[in-house]
Amino acid sequence: MSFKSHLTSRQTKYGLNTALYVLAALAIVVVINLIVLRAPTRLGKYSTNWQWDLTANKRYSLSQQTLQILSKLDKKVELIYFDRQNNFAAVRDLLDQFPSHSRLVSVSYVDPDREPAKARQYNVKEYAKIIVVAGDKSEAAKGTKEEDIINSIIRVLKGGAKNVYFLQGHGEREIDSTERLGYSEAKKALESSNYQVKTLSLLEEKPAVPEDCKVLVIAGPQKDFLDPEIAAIKKYMMEGGRVLFLITPFTPPKLVQMLADYGVDASNTLVVDVSGIGRLFGTDELMPLALQYENHPITKDMANTASLFPFANAIRNSDKPMPGADFQLIAKTTPKSWATKDVHAKEVSFRKGQDIEGPVALVGAGVFHDPGAPMAIETRYVVSGSADLISNAILGFNGNRDLFLNMMNWLSSDEDLIAVRPKDPEDRPVELTPAQLQMIFYLALVVLPLAVVLSGFGVWWRRRG
Repeated sequence: MSFKSHLTSRQTKYGLNTALYVLAALAIVVVINLIVLRAPTRLGKYSTNWQWDLTANKRYSLSQQTLQILSKLDKKVELIYFDRQNNFAAVRDLLDQFPSHSRLVSVSYVDPDREPAKARQYNVKEYAKIIVVAGDKSEAAKGTKEEDIINSIIRVLKGGAKNVYFLQGHGEREIDSTERLGYSEAKKALESSNYQVKTLSLLEEKPAVPEDCKVLVIAGPQKDFLDPEIAAIKKYMMEGGRVLFLITPFTPPKLVQMLADYGVDASNTLVVDVSGIGRLFGTDELMPLALQYENHPITKDMANTASLFPFANAIRNSDKPMPGADFQLIAKTTPKSWATKDVHAKEVSFRKGQDIEGPVALVGAGVFHDPGAPMAIETRYVVSGSADLISNAILGFNGNRDLFLNMMNWLSSDEDLIAVRPKDPEDRPVELTPAQLQMIFYLALVVLPLAVVLSGFGVWWRRRG
């Protein structure tokens, strides 16, 4: 066969066409990658790159809270990463996202061994350290995670920590306890969010809530309060105080009575959820889930997020709140739930006309303006029907941590921080048994290659025939 006839043969044409198609496909892929990786674009007021995070837990995307804070920056913020030069890549994917969402953020990478003066300026004595600088203030991040960085930005911009006092003396939960029902994880979450956690006892000759108290937390009291204690809490609230009540189905009577004045019916009940949704999360009927959220700053970003309220008391509106009190129910259970008033019953079943039909509220938030005081004095309070909402065993559940910190942000008038916060990267290892590994070995190295060979032999045999 001549060279010319070989070039014009059908097989040669097919081969050339296939080669051209492959080259065209490769060219398209290369061009698209260059556009995605190199071409800057404008999205609103942000300058960024075209990127898509296809990971299940959005590992390579900034959280809603971070984006919200970056969008409201009013001063320049610099992130300085100190480490050996060959380790910069470990955090570059994360840090470089910050300036891509705000022109007021800049990132620099410093090797302390090559620039010791810079390290001394910020008192950096170890590797893998992030310093956040805004104006004449600087803050060392506690780690290299997104949450560590954004919390440092918050502290630099907002100044000193706000004091949160946890009331003690009535069998309340212990904030330093690492047991299942302790609050050590909640304390850690607060301290990471620019709060300073302290304890408070009102069992004194002249009880009073400290003037530097930004938020008072009353968490699961088991014993009743003395009249002077109730008077001290009321005085604090009347003067514009902020209080988080974490109650149980066994809330002391004097606290129930005080809450009724502020529009809250916290009469002792026990919430039962028989919807079956809890089984998806490994919970039972006495661990109801909040799935319905009302339009309120605390819950505005909680849609499609479940919060768990173990052993919960139903929250309702009281009949005769005092003038100036406005209380709103903001998180509710599913319709297939109810609240029984027989909290001591060994077996629980719904009793028509006696029990409270669902959906029932598990959280409420209220404001109070004393009609005789200036409108600038605003009291805020949040009531959760479960003291276990923020216990060590439950805080990490789905939306509990966000809901708790949103409550604290709203109570302390930090509404700009209310959002869905960064989540720890989820580790999803693939664990295979020896039998599965052996099967993959034979499929990859024996079965598939043999199938290709046999297929090729079959094509050759048909053409030969």
